[in-house]
Amino acid sequence: MAGNTTFELVTWYDTWNQLGLQNLQNKIVPLNYATRYNLAFGQLSAATQGGYTVEMTGQYADDVKAQILSQAPGVVVYAGLGSTGIVETVRDNSQHQNRSTANIVGWLQTNGYSGISIDAEDLGVMQSVPDLVIQLGPSFRAAGLGIAVSVPWPASGPTYLYGEKAVDAFNENVNALELQDYSSSGTPYDAPVWKDAGVSVNLLMGGACTENGNYQTSLPDTQSWTQYSMDNGLLGMFSWRLDNDHGTQGTEEDVDPTFTGAQTIYNTATGG
Repeated sequence: MAGNTTFELVTWYDTWNQLGLQNLQNKIVPLNYATRYNLAFGQLSAATQGGYTVEMTGQYADDVKAQILSQAPGVVVYAGLGSTGIVETVRDNSQHQNRSTANIVGWLQTNGYSGISIDAEDLGVMQSVPDLVIQLGPSFRAAGLGIAVSVPWPASGPTYLYGEKAVDAFNENVNALELQDYSSSGTPYDAPVWKDAGVSVNLLMGGACTENGNYQTSLPDTQSWTQYSMDNGLLGMFSWRLDNDHGTQGTEEDVDPTFTGAQTIYNTATGG
């Protein structure tokens, strides 16, 4: 799938913490800082009609999605998926004429999501991601739905992480590849690894960690990696995660976020 021509701003938002929802309800979250939201985290689960479908396991997923869509008309919301159910879904699709793909498309349309972001972080499961996107791609295109792959340890490159099919599968079936490297090297190192492997540069998104912890990306690096992404034709920049962005209370989730990471990305991208 071809990438978009505009510079996309993507972030994640949690669905399990009531405070994250309350911050949305109190309208203190600057939703203009992103053009797409991935809601963390769902999974692929057995469907009552057979096969597999999306299940958003966070208690507040529906309310978080409703708040984002009502306060920021025009933004895109994806269901974030982890490793659970990917291998089983691929197997079921192979054995039952892609019925799980039909389930997933129907679920996304019924529940008001515009696509999925696949954040598998189990190396054994990651080898099945190319097969999954190949199975999903045609039906997603027909339905106007998007597929993102959120890539852990991107410095390892697509073939090591996802197998020999990865480059062609991603180029043909994916809208975005979110490179989640929060090391000191970050986007300027990782993007060339993927480009040199044959991945289309306009599918690649730089990434920054904006929550407190050992891997938080500094604001100067956040700014420079965003500028690098713009200067080198990347699709956009993403952050993990807006609900907990540069919080002032240590590692407590969603307590007094300052949103300075997302603001840095936004200001760099827009010249603000």
